[in-house]
Amino acid sequence: MFIHRRGFLKHFNAGYDFNFNYNRYNYRSNLDFDVSESTLLSINLGGRIEAKNTPISNEDQNQLFRQLYWATPFGGAGIIDGNRVVTNPEDINDPGVDGLYPFYGKGYNARSTNVLNLDLILNQKLDFVTEGLSFKIKGSYNSSYDHTKTRSSTLPYYTPILTGSGAIEYRKSGDDSQLGYGESYGRGRNWYAEASFNYGRKFGDHTIGGLALYTQSKTYYPKQYTDIPSGYVGMVGRITYDYKTRYMAEFNMGYNGSENFAPGKRYGFFPAGSLGWVISEEPFMANLKNVINYMKVRVSYGVVGNDKYGDSRFLYLPDSYVLGGSGYNFGTNVGSDQPGAYESAKSNPNVTWEKAYKQNYGVDFAFLRERFKLTVDVFKEHREDILVQSKTVPAIVGASLPVINLGVVDNHGYEFSMEWNEQLTDEFRYWVKGNFSFARNKIVEMGEVAPNEDYMWQTGRPIGSRIISQFWGFYDETANDRYKAQYGQDIAEHAGGLLPGDAVYVDLNKDGVIDNDDVTKSGFTDTPEYVVGANMGLSWKNLDFSMQWTGAWNTSRLLEETFREPMGDTYTKGLLLYQYEQRWTPETASTAKLPRASLDHRSNNYKSSNLFLKDASYLRLKNIEVGYKLNIPAFDTIGVDNCRVYVSGYNLLTFTSFKYGDPESRTSSRPQYPLTRVFNIGLKVGF
Repeated sequence: MFIHRRGFLKHFNAGYDFNFNYNRYNYRSNLDFDVSESTLLSINLGGRIEAKNTPISNEDQNQLFRQLYWATPFGGAGIIDGNRVVTNPEDINDPGVDGLYPFYGKGYNARSTNVLNLDLILNQKLDFVTEGLSFKIKGSYNSSYDHTKTRSSTLPYYTPILTGSGAIEYRKSGDDSQLGYGESYGRGRNWYAEASFNYGRKFGDHTIGGLALYTQSKTYYPKQYTDIPSGYVGMVGRITYDYKTRYMAEFNMGYNGSENFAPGKRYGFFPAGSLGWVISEEPFMANLKNVINYMKVRVSYGVVGNDKYGDSRFLYLPDSYVLGGSGYNFGTNVGSDQPGAYESAKSNPNVTWEKAYKQNYGVDFAFLRERFKLTVDVFKEHREDILVQSKTVPAIVGASLPVINLGVVDNHGYEFSMEWNEQLTDEFRYWVKGNFSFARNKIVEMGEVAPNEDYMWQTGRPIGSRIISQFWGFYDETANDRYKAQYGQDIAEHAGGLLPGDAVYVDLNKDGVIDNDDVTKSGFTDTPEYVVGANMGLSWKNLDFSMQWTGAWNTSRLLEETFREPMGDTYTKGLLLYQYEQRWTPETASTAKLPRASLDHRSNNYKSSNLFLKDASYLRLKNIEVGYKLNIPAFDTIGVDNCRVYVSGYNLLTFTSFKYGDPESRTSSRPQYPLTRVFNIGLKVGF
């Protein structure tokens, strides 16, 4: 498979192409060899080759589009006669920067990447030992290597000068430079191995199954302690039983070891079990089989573990020290500090696995000759011993606290899916599938320092809740009377005072002063509580059509940086149109959505509050695809089994009130690479 994507930057007269450009080649080969009647050897080889060009920007690639929002309309005239022209600061004081400043003439990075994935699998039937027994070994090897060529450069820019005769001349700043050259390399490598015995056999109405599995893996060049590979070992066991495919039971166990914990704490035991009952197979359901074709209830309970705390490794290591720092001063009248060591982080030799106890209750239905299917699940999760760093020790402790098993989080929700699939004729079929889910969590314990007010707790709230100021309205000559009518007291004292158009916040503790104690939970988190999806399509003869919709709600984004503060932190950055149109003025006081346009009281007007908390609910047409299967007689002579041509579109429509970026992205609270529509034309051939 080949993919080509190109960006939308023009290189004008730069002399080289610095635009975004991406090419990817995917390949895969799956081979099965029957070594004998009881031995199967599988070799799966796949990988990809990538070539990616990106412009060099002022900081890193992620900051490019953030800085484009800093551009001002009078920062420069753009490209004139092949040269970049910027505003003369002698004509306009502090003109800011133009839109070309972050990237134009700075060069580009060309990165090539090669990824290889190899699986070797050997299946050996052991029926000569006992019927239904088999042995399997599997080895996987994955490697990646990338080579980046950095071609940096500079281009001059020109500022206009008005001469005494009234003519305009240009003053050159900077020089043309040849493209520089630099290289950097990246690599990755890991392997995975497993060996297992599998057993499955039917005895009359009884079916019994079992699995005993050993796994081991190793990953090279991790982020921390790069020279020491990270590794895992584990054992898995499973026993299954069913009677007449009516009553089912399964028990699983995992015993896993992690390098992050000390001996004695390194291994964790994680059991799980499930029961199922296919009610539709009961004799008393026989008369309803034409309507209720299938009905199953199921319940499961299990324990899973987590050993990760960011990129940290070996969490149990003894206390660490750092040599250097600012040093120490000994004696009197000593002008220089002496180098020494200081404590870096305390250790916790008792740290171990965090655990999640999961419950799930579900029911599956099939109706009307299995044309309509319905699945409903209800789940509950209790996670404890979560790896956290305690916050209850004062700042005077001169060391970083260790990771401990302290956190507790509860989570619950439900999910259901529906499907209608009907074959109307031999040549026409259509289907509609939908799913709907809800999930909500609550922090039970996180080692939080007790706040001054109960409404300030993070504990008891969902993970990622925002504890921010509560915006009431904009100040004017009637604001105090309106506020007093609502809250029974005057508007509290705001730092720096209040002028017409300033933001007024609610005095939550009614102490007459707006300070750090007047914050509480507002809105939703970045993770939506409700998620919906729908897939639908049809096929008629050789033609097929499909589309996918997705949506979410009960999710918010807190605007940051350029999206929140006009002209940015330096007062010379971009002013977005809505910040101008929605600002408070005496004429727009009743409809204004943003504070007055002023450099005064910025710390009050633009601090984190629900004034800048925006609903990020959305409904999106994620994908549409139309395909046609080609039946050409000549294909049979060259061994082509099927050939399908298709056209697809991705991210075609989005319905949302969130206009600042991609509502589906959890980082859309600040400028980032814009969401793009993607159109594909493809040909799929099978031999």
